[in-house]
Amino acid sequence: MCGLSSWKDGINVRESIVQIYLLLFRIFYRIFCLLPVKPVTLFWVTYGDNVKPINDALLTGFPKEKRYLIYDRKFVKYPESWSTERILPYRRLRFIRLAYLLATSKHVFIDNYIGEFSVAPIRKGTQRVQLWHAAGTLKKFGLTSARSLIVSKPILQRFKRVYQRYGDFIVPGESCAEQFMAPHDLKKSVFKSFGVPRTDYWFNEQHESIKEELQSAYAREDRRILLYAPTYREYNGMEGQTVRQLEQLTDRGWTILVKLHPTVRTMFTHKKTHVHFVTDEFSINDYLLITDVLVTDYSSIPFESCLLGIPTILYTPDLDTYRQIPGIVDSYPNPLPVMSTTQFDGVLNWIDSDTALQESRRAMEQFKTLWYTEQPGQATSRIINHYYQKTI
Repeated sequence: MCGLSSWKDGINVRESIVQIYLLLFRIFYRIFCLLPVKPVTLFWVTYGDNVKPINDALLTGFPKEKRYLIYDRKFVKYPESWSTERILPYRRLRFIRLAYLLATSKHVFIDNYIGEFSVAPIRKGTQRVQLWHAAGTLKKFGLTSARSLIVSKPILQRFKRVYQRYGDFIVPGESCAEQFMAPHDLKKSVFKSFGVPRTDYWFNEQHESIKEELQSAYAREDRRILLYAPTYREYNGMEGQTVRQLEQLTDRGWTILVKLHPTVRTMFTHKKTHVHFVTDEFSINDYLLITDVLVTDYSSIPFESCLLGIPTILYTPDLDTYRQIPGIVDSYPNPLPVMSTTQFDGVLNWIDSDTALQESRRAMEQFKTLWYTEQPGQATSRIINHYYQKTI
């Protein structure tokens, strides 16, 4: 009982701090809303990779548009590459500047949950756009996650206020919108089926130099490449065990690339030839350019890699645990047309079958026509045309 009481006390203290912070943010936001709206585009990002194409398009197509960046330094490694007029690492102690930029910027692009939105209604004459960091989901999140069942009603209401103030929500298509409606308590009308900006470069010459560099580093004539990309877990996962299991494939002509989730830092010390823990120098979408087979679990990656027709399998030895925290969609592995297994023998048998790999490739190629409403490769231009063509 003493431990439970201490845990609850800790929660109450943290919530009190959050409430004080949001009160201060609200006061200054309201004050700054008295100032004129400026022709500024504000990028407020956690990961940034789905928002940066918008920044780059404005940089080249609308050079007079002022662009400011607020970013999470844990995940955005090269903020200077955005070439924005202002670059501001996110810190709550900077809440006055954050409130000012949010209140006075005409366009605001985000890619994650922004708690400050709960006390910052969308100002008239401004536009907010949510470029979510996933193109679909296999896991429960937001209001449908297991965590949402244990938080207090006031906290749950705060979550809902944030979601209601996202503005337009960009998705690949209507099916994704239907997935995201319940977790965010949003109507279908707020979703715009413009596509996924970070995948655009797969469909133009931009990717060629990156692909050549990665092929030079990892590709060999007599070997195929398997990318293992597990998702985030709120508990100690089984990534190390899975890598050790995958190592046996190196004797069957496979090179194993391991791309951990950005929130996970590997502590693995074992090494073997043809097994590579890849760095954050390149994104997951870069490595997919040279991938022959994708092994993941509850990740949203296949909702994008389907555009490349990559054979995919979901290996989920901790399925029962993950089903509890944070939870997975009831139809798992649907809507993805992929095989899911809790046994590594199932992975081996699937990878050893050229027929299974070819069937998976065809299924993913067909799935992309269902998941993406508009032609892939033009998401950035659609977004720019929609929000800027008539205003700049």
